[in-house]
Amino acid sequence: MKISKRVRRGYALALACLLTLPCLSMMRTQAAAAIEVDRICSLTVSAADSGYAGDFDEMTILVSLYRVAGVDTAGRYTPEAPFSKMDFTDIGSSTTADDWQKFAGQAEECLKEQKEDAPVEVKTVEVKKSEGEASATGTFSNLKTGMYLVVPKETENAKKTVRYSFTPYLTALPASEYAAAGTGSDEWDYNPTIGLKAEGEELTGSLVIRKTLENYNASLGAMTCVFQVEGHDENGVLAYSNVVGLTLTGAGDANAQTAKLTGIPAGLTVTVTEVYAGGSYEVKGDAVQKTVILSDGLVGDGEPASVSFTNSYDGGNRGGYGVTNHFESDGKNGWTWENPTPPVVEENE
Repeated sequence: MKISKRVRRGYALALACLLTLPCLSMMRTQAAAAIEVDRICSLTVSAADSGYAGDFDEMTILVSLYRVAGVDTAGRYTPEAPFSKMDFTDIGSSTTADDWQKFAGQAEECLKEQKEDAPVEVKTVEVKKSEGEASATGTFSNLKTGMYLVVPKETENAKKTVRYSFTPYLTALPASEYAAAGTGSDEWDYNPTIGLKAEGEELTGSLVIRKTLENYNASLGAMTCVFQVEGHDENGVLAYSNVVGLTLTGAGDANAQTAKLTGIPAGLTVTVTEVYAGGSYEVKGDAVQKTVILSDGLVGDGEPASVSFTNSYDGGNRGGYGVTNHFESDGKNGWTWENPTPPVVEENE
C-alpha cells in the first residue's frame, strides 16, 4: 500500500504579541498620547509562538521589511514611493483583517511594479535562534515611525522535510496593546515584537532501486525479482509501503534495470528488502538495504536516494518471470485489487 503525500496546510496562525494587522484603525482614536513621529524605533520578529517553534529554532528565516507609509502625530498614514497609489484615507473602525490582507497584497504588487532605476529601500534580518536565547528572533533597528510591509522568505526546515511559506502582512510603528488587540495598555510601544504567520508543506522525494545480474541463463528466459519497500518516520512509525518488481533479460551493467518511486515523504528511513530473487537466481550481498529519502531538488544536485542489488544464476532450471499485484484493504475485512501507475522502469542504467 502506498501512502499518499501528506500535506500540512491550513495552519495559518494568529500573529504573536503586538501584531497590528487588523487594528491599525484604532490608533487614531484610542492612543493616550500623540505619536512621536521623529522617534527611532525597532521591530523584533519572533518565532516563539508560531506553532512551528521546534523547526524554526533550527532554521534561518530571512525577513525583508519595506516602509510603506509615513505617519503623523494623529495616526494618519501617507504612502511613500513606490506605494504611492495606495489609499489609506478610508481606514476606520470597519476595516477588517481581510481588508488589511488586501492592503498587504496591494503593497506586494507595488513592489513588483517598481522601476529598476528607482528601487525601494529594503531592510533584511535573519530570524534564528542564538546561543542563550529561548527562541528564534531577529530585530530591525534604526527604523522610522510609519507603516511597514513584512515579507518573510519561503524556507525549508533543517532536515529538508518541510517547506514553510509565510504570509506577508502590514504592521505599524509605533504599536500599542490596545491597537493590536482592543484591550490592554494604549501606551505607544516604539520597539514592538511581532510573530510569524506560517504554513508548512511536507516535502517529498524519490527512491531508485537498481538491479544487476552477474550472469544470466538465456534458456530460462526473463527473470523477475520483487522488492518490499517500507518507510518509517523518526519515531519508527510506518509511513510508506510499496512493492516493486523488476524484470531482467541479460547480465551486466548494459542490461541493468532500475525502478524509480516518487512522492515518498522526505526524511523517512526506507528499508528495501528483496523478497523474491527470481527462479534459479540468488542475491549476492545484502538482501536488505536502508537509505534516507531526500527532498527532490533540494539536496546536492537533486539526486534521489538509491539502493543497488545484484543477483547471480544458481545453476537451477526454474524460470522466474512474473508480475507484481497490488491490493488495498476496503476497510471492511476485505481486499480489492488495484492497478496503480507503475514505477518508472529505466533500462541500461
